[in-house]
Amino acid sequence: LTIYAASGYRSYSTQAAIFDRKIKNTGSREKAQRLVAPPGASEHQLGLAMDLKATPTSNLSASFAKTKQGQWVAENAHRFGFIIRYKEEWTDITGYAYEPWHIRYVGTEHSLAMQQSGQCLEEYLGEVQQ
Repeated sequence: LTIYAASGYRSYSTQAAIFDRKIKNTGSREKAQRLVAPPGASEHQLGLAMDLKATPTSNLSASFAKTKQGQWVAENAHRFGFIIRYKEEWTDITGYAYEPWHIRYVGTEHSLAMQQSGQCLEEYLGEVQQ
């Protein structure tokens, strides 16, 4: 399978432009923050996150999860140290909408543990800190 990286590292100014555009499109900062991290809070700015696409021309959408590429990512990302960061069942915990295309690197030890436990990053980190 071929999987395309749509977005990786983003600078503060790039994230600010994306966030401002989302505010204009949704009509409020609150709605925008469920869809896009504000500048200074984006995992893309850490260099640990990547958005994936099934084809070079496809848009970032929930339909990625139904593609062969999206299914492969869901089944295998943890083997390489990545997690799908914003699963649908975690929206109340993460504060972000479902994004099956957004993966984050956490390392294989942590990604395997999270895969086995079914926990999102916030839950997992809470346990690790205890």
